[in-house]
Amino acid sequence: MIHIARADKRHKVGRGPFTSRFLPLGRTMVDSTDHGIAQIGRLEHATLEGGALVPMHLHQNEEILSYLRKGAMYHKDSDGNDIPIHNKHLMLMNAGSGIHHEEGVREGDETVEMLQIFIRPKADNLQPKVQFYKPDEVYSQNQWRLLAGHDRSEAPMLFRSEVLFYDVRLEKGTSLKTPNNDGLTGLLYLFSGGVTIKNNGKTVKEGDSIIIKDERLTLNSNEDSDLVFFVLNETALYSRNGLYAN
Repeated sequence: MIHIARADKRHKVGRGPFTSRFLPLGRTMVDSTDHGIAQIGRLEHATLEGGALVPMHLHQNEEILSYLRKGAMYHKDSDGNDIPIHNKHLMLMNAGSGIHHEEGVREGDETVEMLQIFIRPKADNLQPKVQFYKPDEVYSQNQWRLLAGHDRSEAPMLFRSEVLFYDVRLEKGTSLKTPNNDGLTGLLYLFSGGVTIKNNGKTVKEGDSIIIKDERLTLNSNEDSDLVFFVLNETALYSRNGLYAN
């Protein structure tokens, strides 16, 4: 099964220099009332211009991955971190029983473009912690890179949830299969660019997403494209008591 949700189905919310576009993932499916899908509570494609500030606020019972492709965002939290994050310094905040944080972009700095990924944890009130990871390269050229995953994976950042998160920079004219989801549910999101799905000849572009079950896709890149891919276990336990991942 392949289900494509187009970019124009995303909801756009603007607050001054901060703009977020998020897709009601489950609600694009027939008979689903969940705005998320399985372990993903919310997937935001956000931009923050210079001077943007999201003031100190609380997160609980969600795992939040900040995946930046452009710009630098300054992060401060109740764990004592006060540090920039960018495309060579990623952050996963395991909010657990509670973490306060704020994020902002300095006046005059480059606009940040990122995904803010809210994952539903396997249980409530876990021990809060913040993880940082410095990948060797900004992009993984033409091969999938595992950046975050459950505790049985070899991912450098760990979710307390049954989910895997991959990314790739697919160069123009290159073909690549989606990761093996071993009978689980896959979600592909086009961060930028455009690809054609060899399985059915359809083209997907920036902001489009694809839910995949019981097959793998072969993707042909029509231009340099940035893609992310999730493997989700819809039968595993997860909490819906997060502030944003409910």
